[in-house]
Amino acid sequence: MTEPTFEPGQSVLRTGADLPHLGVFSGQVYEVEDFDRHDGLYVRGVPEGLDPASFQPAPTLA
Repeated sequence: MTEPTFEPGQSVLRTGADLPHLGVFSGQVYEVEDFDRHDGLYVRGVPEGLDPASFQPAPTLA
């Protein structure tokens, strides 16, 4: 299985544990600001890199 990649501006769904001290909650959709394999996934409004395995691309509404 390949590691996911994320692009700036992409919407991602949090599937991992809640991180209330960072304002990150499972089931919420976030916007990618930056992604670095070593530093993690940065989403809008969160000041630190997060584990990219705890996110998946958000489903699009058709």
